[in-house]
Amino acid sequence: MIAVPALRKELCDYKPSGEEEHKSFGAILELLRRAEDPFTRDHTDHITGSAVVARPDGSAFLLVFHRRLERWLQPGGHVEPEDMSARETALREAREETGVTALDLANGGRILDLDVHPIPATKKRPAHVHYDLLYLLTTREDATVAEPAEIDKVAWFSLEEALAAGVDRSLERALRKARSVLSASSNPPSPSGRGPG
Repeated sequence: MIAVPALRKELCDYKPSGEEEHKSFGAILELLRRAEDPFTRDHTDHITGSAVVARPDGSAFLLVFHRRLERWLQPGGHVEPEDMSARETALREAREETGVTALDLANGGRILDLDVHPIPATKKRPAHVHYDLLYLLTTREDATVAEPAEIDKVAWFSLEEALAAGVDRSLERALRKARSVLSASSNPPSPSGRGPG
């Protein structure tokens, strides 16, 4: 089970970027303050964990086509009782939805992005809101559809291909951050302080 104080500290160590992400940051902290259990699906507002899965050099990103939402998304989903952190949720969901098992934490295992977004109602569940924490993972593996009930297909996209496929603004922001983080780690500055010439 995720400890709320630990998650609150992780959030307070994070610096959101831009107005939309600042709103999500404030909303997540408020949920942690007011909710008796901010992780349970029994409440309409709950914490979720997602993963931006990338090639180690940031050249491509693994997206899933969600069967019900009919959109290309990052893998992710609900917190389970055995998850000890939102990071663990993101890792588990990425493995479950893509079939990729060899996933490495990048960005120091820190939060990459935050996004609060509504989820439409289904026959079984009312409309609800996901308070989503995104983490950056890398892999050299290929992928298969591991959860056919939810995921129609999986595919690798360059950033430009993902934008052409119509990913939403919040995912675009996360992909851009991921590419920046990974390209920086792939091209460390030289001892003189300059990048490769």
